[in-house]
Amino acid sequence: MLELEAIQSRAIEKTKHTLLQDIKSVLGEQDECPDLETYLTDRHSFIKKAWGTTWRKIAVSSVSKKNRKSYLTERGFEIKGYKPQAIDKLFAKETRKGMEFDAFSWLKEQYGNGNKAEWLSLYEEARAEFARKEEERKEKEQQQSINDRKTRYQLQLNLEAAPILEVNKELYYLHIREQLSHQLSKDIKTNSKYIENYAPHTELEDELIKNGDLTRHDYETVNDFFQELTGGVSSELDRYSTIILFETYEDVYEVFITDKIYEIIPTMIMDNLSAAFKEEYKNYTNASVTRMDIIKALRSDLSDLVYEYKRMLVEEKLSDVLEVSDHNLTIEEHQERYQQQLEERRLQQEREREEKKKLIEEEQRQLNYIFGAEYEMDPRKETEYILHLGDTNTGKTYTALKSLKKAASGNYLAPLRLLALEVFEKLNKDGVPCSLKTGEEEKIVEDAQHMAGTVEMFSELEHGDVTVIDEAQMIQDRDRGFSWYKAITRANAKQVHVIGSLSIRSMLEEMLDGVISEIHEYERDIPLKVDLRKFKIEQVKPADALIVFSRKKVLQTAAKLEKDGHKVSVIYGSMPPETRRKQIEQFINRETNVIVSTDAIGMGLNLPIRRIVLLENMKFDGQKRRLLTSQELKQIAGRAGRKGLYNVGEVAFAKDAKQMRELLFSTDEQISKFSIAPTSDMLRRFKEYHHDLGTFFDMWAKFKNPKGTQKSNLAQERELYEEVKDTLIEAKMPIVDLYGYLQLPFSAKENSLKKQWIASMNAIVNREELPEPRMIEGSLEKLELSYKAIGLHLLFLYRMDRRPEAIYWERVREELTDKIHNVLRKDMKKFKRTCSACSKDLPWNHDHAICDSCFHKRFRRRHGDEDFNY
Repeated sequence: MLELEAIQSRAIEKTKHTLLQDIKSVLGEQDECPDLETYLTDRHSFIKKAWGTTWRKIAVSSVSKKNRKSYLTERGFEIKGYKPQAIDKLFAKETRKGMEFDAFSWLKEQYGNGNKAEWLSLYEEARAEFARKEEERKEKEQQQSINDRKTRYQLQLNLEAAPILEVNKELYYLHIREQLSHQLSKDIKTNSKYIENYAPHTELEDELIKNGDLTRHDYETVNDFFQELTGGVSSELDRYSTIILFETYEDVYEVFITDKIYEIIPTMIMDNLSAAFKEEYKNYTNASVTRMDIIKALRSDLSDLVYEYKRMLVEEKLSDVLEVSDHNLTIEEHQERYQQQLEERRLQQEREREEKKKLIEEEQRQLNYIFGAEYEMDPRKETEYILHLGDTNTGKTYTALKSLKKAASGNYLAPLRLLALEVFEKLNKDGVPCSLKTGEEEKIVEDAQHMAGTVEMFSELEHGDVTVIDEAQMIQDRDRGFSWYKAITRANAKQVHVIGSLSIRSMLEEMLDGVISEIHEYERDIPLKVDLRKFKIEQVKPADALIVFSRKKVLQTAAKLEKDGHKVSVIYGSMPPETRRKQIEQFINRETNVIVSTDAIGMGLNLPIRRIVLLENMKFDGQKRRLLTSQELKQIAGRAGRKGLYNVGEVAFAKDAKQMRELLFSTDEQISKFSIAPTSDMLRRFKEYHHDLGTFFDMWAKFKNPKGTQKSNLAQERELYEEVKDTLIEAKMPIVDLYGYLQLPFSAKENSLKKQWIASMNAIVNREELPEPRMIEGSLEKLELSYKAIGLHLLFLYRMDRRPEAIYWERVREELTDKIHNVLRKDMKKFKRTCSACSKDLPWNHDHAICDSCFHKRFRRRHGDEDFNY
């Protein structure tokens, strides 16, 4: 129930107070006291509204919104849809009924005929209050006028003082410099030197201990001295706490410079103000110009001066500053000597700039001499170039190899050891004797005039009638691309066949301008058909190739298919080439009916594949996960179809089929950059000036690569160099040889292989036997690591021209590939994914290393149960 009587009582008292305030306001302005009736007539409207306004405010503020609505609803009002202000107005109107207050009657009763004395008393009180307020107003206006004049003259003071400061800035600096010179001299003579000493369980963790006396000759510049510790501590506030630090002389002297600037300069400026301005200032502000007035007028300028003078000081020689106190120079002597020192410093800086300029010019000359000439596009003019350009599986390589077979001599250069091995076997089978040369193996065939190898094995000293360079679009590969550039532009052959995608045409035409005799563009005889339906693993059919982008995903998927009754071959990048070939042969011979592979399948492998299925559209490129490029997709999808067997190549996707189809049939962007890397000739030129590879890497970073190229980041070379830097290996091994070993193509990220590399390098410089590769039996991963270890050992053996030993280890590696093949078959059948936390079996296509249950538990522990909602 609303307490309306209490509300009425408060409203009446408030109304009375409001009326009294109004009476005083009206009467105070009158020279003679008007009678009550005049006031009631003049203020009739205000008096009439005073009660209603006051009631509404008090009633609404005294009753909650909920109770106001309940009150109106109980009285039959339908207030739904009413605005709050309308509800408040209606509530005030309804509650006021029967609670009226007659303000006119109250005023007549208080100040009417019988109480005229009260009315006169109220008038006198109002007049006194009015007079007091008028006095205060006039004083305030007078003070404001003074303040305004002072503000105007403060601005004028700034205009007068600022030019004086600017003109005398150097003179004032000399006064500060003099004070600082005496203080520096005193500190250096009397203070001790401190160093930090580890002291656990203290607030600072370290403690300071004395370390002899300060000596001026230990410091070249003032800044050198400023970095010394004073022996005290200072504190800094960061966002959350106070940090305790050891105090330096820079901390102390910044305060010293600040104090001296505010102490000396304002007084000197004040002395330089004109007498006329000082007099005018005093007349208008009733006060003389003070030092604090100068500080206020030049607050920003003086603040800037602290940092300007500090910057000037830290650049000075300590001996130059101390000279002032050493010889007690007068200000005139000080100024003359300072000018001399400035000129000496200017000349010294000019000499240093000139020397630096010469060094930069010499460095640029060396960069151009060592690196620049190597990248001039200058193919042999007597060489005839034939380009074979088109999509995957269009017969480009087949056509180029026909020319190689017919030639009396020649070379085939491939991106992969497996492709080189394939051509090596094919040529020998077709009656063309051919040798094999890769970084890890050499097979020399008697009387062979042909050679198949990886592109890194190219040498411009070798010549032949025909050179075939495969997969030339890899010229853009950041780490390996320069091998293609060298092979293309410096092939020592009568005829060079360059095989690549259409995206490389523009670059080749520019690179080989004037020497291209033929350009052949190839189209697929077998069309590609994209199935836009979402592929599911249960839809696998014989002659399908399923594509994923990691070794683990390959084995996961293969295990799933094996459990579903399929016979599966697998291909992934780190698989030994011999094992890969056996997996391929099984598929070709129909011993298996499905292939699961990474994008390694896209490089030169012609298989009887009916359909390519991409289970993933994203791949990790060494830096980030990204969508496949159009060229990468075409390279993979192009493996679908086989003339005479599958006259339509089918392509399917596990997701985003429409988007991937557009990508597949889009026009490739032309390759605009190729990669460049250091060569042995560069290293030989580098040796004319320098003697360590660290400098070589620094100069390579500074070398500005030519337009249309990108530099290899030499990540592996730098990483391995850090392992041998400043060791006997670097000291004893010639730069060119050392760099050659840094470039060995092996997986340096594998810790055991890196250790093997270091051990082999130590053996070479110490003239000891190379350590044998570590052979580990057991799992597929261990066997594959052993294979890599043998491969690294072979790289060393071939580089050291120790072929008999290399032949032995090639046989060992061949035996190991049989084991890998057998273990792969067994592991693939029993391969299963388990949660790394609880070992529970995971679905074959689970995206994470832990199960959902373990993930949720971890999330709850990390964020708290109250925040966990799924």
